[in-house]
Amino acid sequence: MFKKNASVHTNSGVRRRNLIGSAVVALVATSVAGCTFTQTNDVRNPLTRKASWFSYLNADDLRQACSAGDAEGRIRITYNAVYYDEVRVFELTSHAGFEEFDLTTRVFGPLQVKDINVEVRAPLGAFGGEEAVDVIDRASYLAITDALQAEGFGAQKRDGLRLYSDDYYWVAIGCSSGNVTLAAWMSGVDDLRALDFPGVLASLSSVESELPVPPAAENARSQGAAQLHYSQNSDSRDFYRTVRGNMLR
Repeated sequence: MFKKNASVHTNSGVRRRNLIGSAVVALVATSVAGCTFTQTNDVRNPLTRKASWFSYLNADDLRQACSAGDAEGRIRITYNAVYYDEVRVFELTSHAGFEEFDLTTRVFGPLQVKDINVEVRAPLGAFGGEEAVDVIDRASYLAITDALQAEGFGAQKRDGLRLYSDDYYWVAIGCSSGNVTLAAWMSGVDDLRALDFPGVLASLSSVESELPVPPAAENARSQGAAQLHYSQNSDSRDFYRTVRGNMLR
């Protein structure tokens, strides 16, 4: 739908610690395996999102459906406007015949953020949520995809780009002809205020709250400054994802 551009006692202690360590690794692996987002998850549920946010952000459910031929034209666009302040997601899904599309907008904001203690591998706190579903026509859908492609969707080379939770970024992931496309725009690397597609999305969504405004390009934090912050800051509430090909890792 869119164009693709020592002693016996010590040894015993070591073995015991190794066994315990192996058990912990196995438990972690089992927990991670249970965190994959699927289409049956309710992303509005804070507990669901806490367990599966990385999977949802990477659109694992969309990717699976795309490989099965069930997600043609579907796009998920995520705006991280400082993770613990607001995350907004726009989801485009086609009706039969591809003449009409659902534009689902979800706004997640903080609730009792001061009480959140989130580990880096399961990074979601207590979020509320607002949701709106708008039916748009094909011309509106194409206005969105044209605006995305004008900003490099389908043609970006962003491998290694880090997306920091305590900053502003956009991610768009879509399916076309069985192939998945990912594009990302990060404050400090891109001038987010100059992007046109956010305005197109906001104009078509019935959510009334304004999109959070990102920093001006001259005031944005650089990737180097962000990396320095993370190397010096042990606060596990913050996290980042890295673009690897068409995946987020």
